[in-house]
Amino acid sequence: MERNRLQRVLRASWPRLVAIGLLVGIWQLLVVVGVQSGGALGAGEPLPGPGDAIAEIGYLIHIGVLVPALLQTLERAAIGYALALAMGTVIGLAVVRIPVLRAGVGSLLAGLQSLPSVVWVPFAVLFLGDFAVYFVVIMGAFPSIAMGLMSSYDNVPPLTFSLARSMGARGPGYYRHFIFSATLPGYVAGMKQAWAFSWRSLMAAELIIGSTASTGLGQILDNGRTLGDLPEMFAALLAILIVGIAVNDLLFAPLERGLLRRRGLVPA
Repeated sequence: MERNRLQRVLRASWPRLVAIGLLVGIWQLLVVVGVQSGGALGAGEPLPGPGDAIAEIGYLIHIGVLVPALLQTLERAAIGYALALAMGTVIGLAVVRIPVLRAGVGSLLAGLQSLPSVVWVPFAVLFLGDFAVYFVVIMGAFPSIAMGLMSSYDNVPPLTFSLARSMGARGPGYYRHFIFSATLPGYVAGMKQAWAFSWRSLMAAELIIGSTASTGLGQILDNGRTLGDLPEMFAALLAILIVGIAVNDLLFAPLERGLLRRRGLVPA
């Protein structure tokens, strides 16, 4: 059993390790050929290598900068995403069940989903102050959740709803045991996509809002840009990338696999 589990882990890990190795190799090759910050050879600060960025991460942790910034960013991401999840779920359920709302709100949600969340930053700063970051995250994430729920609902066979009505399902039980259960795969896919949008929105907000947003990973990246500290910029970039991958692999990927396994869509 343990050997089989180890083999599954190795099969799942080696493609990712190869991809990371290729990325690091290309990065190091750019350093070797002398790429600099001005975009041409000999035009500015030399591109820091992977080792320099990792050493800078250690330094930022040592001086007590990176960990508080990371925790602040994760807190903003969790609060904003939770609010977006609640908002997107309520709107999605309402739209799929009320034809008038679908006609009016459905196209609006599609438009909001395609709208870059960064455009909300100036308005959020002017009208919401300290809550601007959360607003940007919500606007970047909730349309994906609502659209995922709507799309999944549209792909449910009509026989499922006829069966629910013939069994006497009404009210909250109808939504809980039939509607929500039938649309769960698309709903989870929308949640996963919404996380990616919310994370990107949060980084954009922290970068643009700057000191108003207090500390955060985006603020570290902006500080590095202001000071011309390339290792600090790449350290912040690596931290942002690692968090995004970790949340996907530790939260959404197991949730998606478990859901598909329970439905017999992947091997147990």
